[in-house]
Amino acid sequence: MILLFTSFFLNFGHALKKEDQTTNRKNNKVHSEDPFYRLTDYDADPYDWPVSSPEEEGIDSRILSNAFDHAERLKFMYSVLVVRNGKLIGERYFNGKDRYYADHTCSTGKSYTSALVGIALRENYLTSLDQKMMDFFPEYITADLDPRKFDITIRHLLEMRAGYPFEESGDFIDPWFQSPDMMKFAIELPLTADIDQTFAYSSHSSHILSGIISKATGMSTLEFAKQYLFDPLNITVKRWDQDPLGYYFGFGYLWFSPRDMARFGYLYLNNGLVDGQQIIPAEWIEESTQRYSTNASWFKKHFEDFGYGYQWWLAQAGGYDVYFALGHGGQIIVNIPELDMIIVTTSHWEVSPQASGIQINSVLNLIANFILTPIRGHLGQSPYCPSEVSVQNVENRALFTREIINVIKWQPNPRNSGETITKYRIYWLIDEYRSLLAEVDANTFEYWHRKVDEDSTYIYAISAVTEDNRESTPTFVSVN
Repeated sequence: MILLFTSFFLNFGHALKKEDQTTNRKNNKVHSEDPFYRLTDYDADPYDWPVSSPEEEGIDSRILSNAFDHAERLKFMYSVLVVRNGKLIGERYFNGKDRYYADHTCSTGKSYTSALVGIALRENYLTSLDQKMMDFFPEYITADLDPRKFDITIRHLLEMRAGYPFEESGDFIDPWFQSPDMMKFAIELPLTADIDQTFAYSSHSSHILSGIISKATGMSTLEFAKQYLFDPLNITVKRWDQDPLGYYFGFGYLWFSPRDMARFGYLYLNNGLVDGQQIIPAEWIEESTQRYSTNASWFKKHFEDFGYGYQWWLAQAGGYDVYFALGHGGQIIVNIPELDMIIVTTSHWEVSPQASGIQINSVLNLIANFILTPIRGHLGQSPYCPSEVSVQNVENRALFTREIINVIKWQPNPRNSGETITKYRIYWLIDEYRSLLAEVDANTFEYWHRKVDEDSTYIYAISAVTEDNRESTPTFVSVN
């Protein structure tokens, strides 16, 4: 059951037009074998964000420092960026990457497709979300076509409630990419549910939306996106792949730099208004980030209350309502409206569905527990979480056999003077589920934990408990 964003990212290069994938990077084309590439002198630089410090924007810099240190221990991570109040307050790259690299952002591409549908409506290329799918594809109408297909609308495709199968439930991806007409294959794919009855994650639906944009506008999806979205945002798609008939993929295969990904998140966080230009209608953003389906995901270890809008995920993380674009392996753009904050992560994406699920849960843990949870604690949730939390390895030399101990240390939060703390709780995250290790009295600020597996990353959470048994937001820390 692990993972949605699946094998369409693992079949890279299978049915693409090889003759179109030259090495002419000046024309924004690259070898299909390149898993990522650094921008060249011919490419536009990533968006030049105004930079500020965490403290200037009301965030404790130790929170981001701790989060970046933890991200570095996740060997698959490529980048973590944090934007608040329209300013870049934190940025860290890993595994040889830097601000100039662009990579495959996987299923975050679905959210860009959703934005283009909203723009097409505003520009009157589309008249309504209730327009029927088959009205755009008369060439695929046959006598034996499932009559329900004629009732599928743009809205159903956006919400992934068109009745198409959940793509992990059958062998749909490989035959799709091997098809000479991927749009026809997607449209003719047998329905596994009646229309608007259930949510089923479907990249086929997203690709059909790209075809509708192209049909309605008379432009390729790339041309339309460049004119109405990318250029006004001052961002550059470094690469966008096409199916054999030339339709740009509506579900992924877009290459962006992390800074440009954050710029797209900012467009939504700012209600579609950027640099004095209303690029996307504010009403569209509000509609797109509503829950049309609930319990829409099984990634529930660190984010909660999952839902799905118009090609955007919705959830709660660290006590905040968030919405986000999510891609295979951990490519994520998270918007936190209450904090006026965007968090972007990128990571290694050429992994199996099972490995992708593990990576995504680790990234959700990073976002929820190492960034948002401590921010919530430090911005005023009472009682406040412990501060100055650290952990280091020490070797116990008192034994005949070598033993490594994780020594966890913390201090009372200086903003906690109004609370009477009676004890602290120390948790250990095992397979990212929290297990209580110990409770210690309020005058104890250190705990020793025997390290069993020296090769693993250990994650701990420390919380304070008041005399009336209220427990603080925990502070998370990790060590190898």
